[in-house]
Amino acid sequence: MKNIKLIIAYDGTDYLGWQDAKVGPSIEAELRRVLQKILQQPIKLQAASRTDAGVHARHQVVNFMINIDEIDTHKLLISLNSLLSGSIAVTSIEEMDRGFHPTLDCAYKEYRYYICNSVWQYPEYRYTSWHYPLLVETEKMKEAAKKIVGTHDFSAFTNVKKNESYHDHSRHVLDVSIDSLSDQRFCIRVKGVTFLYKMVRNIVGTIVYAGCGKIGVDEIDVILHSKNRVEAGVTAPAHGLFLHRVAYNNH
Repeated sequence: MKNIKLIIAYDGTDYLGWQDAKVGPSIEAELRRVLQKILQQPIKLQAASRTDAGVHARHQVVNFMINIDEIDTHKLLISLNSLLSGSIAVTSIEEMDRGFHPTLDCAYKEYRYYICNSVWQYPEYRYTSWHYPLLVETEKMKEAAKKIVGTHDFSAFTNVKKNESYHDHSRHVLDVSIDSLSDQRFCIRVKGVTFLYKMVRNIVGTIVYAGCGKIGVDEIDVILHSKNRVEAGVTAPAHGLFLHRVAYNNH
């Protein structure tokens, strides 16, 4: 058995997320369909992150085990990219040791969220950037971001998901930073080991609300301690979010 690691990028606009949804198109189902067509074997995929409907990725890490003596990874890379939808690209393929797991071995993930703060937005950004045409103060957002960093109970920053519950809402956020971009856009970067359901988008919504004065910077601590979702900011729309990087210590 060989353990094959893929790095993939995708535009999630037309998909119901990474995970096979049964009721509509998913990245997992499309990738598995093409892999099985090429390799002529049943394929079970594992991914580093189960991105939600409409969320994009530049560096999603996926693996699968295959019963084969030899595999030409370069030829497979060419075949995959010729058969996959134009909204999905495989950027790298390599054979790993048998023990590699994209989720369990992950050191941290970095998500990036893009926002346009102008009264208008270039149409080219409409599926990849949240158009939020209200005045925001960058310094207030940066102050709010600092309060998110560290180990906290993030109950106030997660949404309820059907048939899924957490025994522990404590998570460690390594870094939250804000970068200014051209065209009156900015990017909020969130780095952490693991995340709760919609946690990154709720962090973004809360930071933006702090930036425009809907939430006071000093209220961030109160929100965290409240463990109450209604106290935090809006859930930022899915289309502004990208899984930017999945990092590993030993791979």
